[in-house]
Amino acid sequence: MKIEIGESLMLSYLKHIKKCFFYQANWKVSSNWDIDENSNDKVSFIYGNIINHSEFSEIFKQSKLEQLIKQSEIDVIGWDGKDKIYAADIAFHEAGLNYGSKIETKNRIFKKLLRSYLTLLAYFPNKKYELIFASPKVHNATEEIIKDYFNVLNKDFSEKNVTFNYISNDLFRDEIFIPTIEKTKIDSDTGELFIRAMKLANLFEIVLPKKEIVLQENITDKDDGIVVSQSSNDKMLLEFIPSDEKIFKQELLKTKRAKRTWYYKDGKITIDEWDASKFTIESDLKGNIRTNNKVRAWRETGLIKMKFEILGK
Repeated sequence: MKIEIGESLMLSYLKHIKKCFFYQANWKVSSNWDIDENSNDKVSFIYGNIINHSEFSEIFKQSKLEQLIKQSEIDVIGWDGKDKIYAADIAFHEAGLNYGSKIETKNRIFKKLLRSYLTLLAYFPNKKYELIFASPKVHNATEEIIKDYFNVLNKDFSEKNVTFNYISNDLFRDEIFIPTIEKTKIDSDTGELFIRAMKLANLFEIVLPKKEIVLQENITDKDDGIVVSQSSNDKMLLEFIPSDEKIFKQELLKTKRAKRTWYYKDGKITIDEWDASKFTIESDLKGNIRTNNKVRAWRETGLIKMKFEILGK
């Protein structure tokens, strides 16, 4: 079976960072499998929402639900041994992510994600799902389109037990590539192509540069215990979606809700919702964030990054 280096990296990522006990690359549905009767209604309901959605109605074209699921293939799938399933697709294009035009590229990505979602609902009912699309190099114009549609996807299809994550460019390096290398330094599983490739590089003392994780704005507020400057060794990153902080604040004032994703040094990731009902036009965005007790204790807890994404009303 052909295994791509990108898929091998994602397999190692799910195994060592997400701590999946069971994992497989190139996972495909068997035509002999039956869809759980209890999940039929939910699968049909979500499929109906997709084909009637103003932004995603065209991605499945004339494909029937049963046909979509039976033809499903996921680059890497993992199970944490408890109640969570990870479905990860990766596109490693050296010249930059490209499936044709920008619109075709966008459609291909969301067809993968939404078909994987339907498939997980069909065969792994009553589980939590994290669906990931990752690419190490995406050009700005394509990136903007993808992020815009991810905002729509998360607003209309994510829920308590379902999350969709898009990881690309610097984020790919900082959340997938470097952490996986760090976590696998002492592993010697010859079945993991990515690990073997890294060990080969180490034989010749090839040093992979590690980008410092830097807060996007210097903070010198000693009262909250966060003192970060460009020369500091302790750094934390804030990411906003939309990325323009003025636009983010405007949207937050409208919806009063945002999804918060917390990233820790040990690979742990938690997600919750920010109730911004008391947030006003006079409020300072980052100042408000720094008042949170968990943010104040970021050094002690190993918090290295927070991502904020606007949620709909």
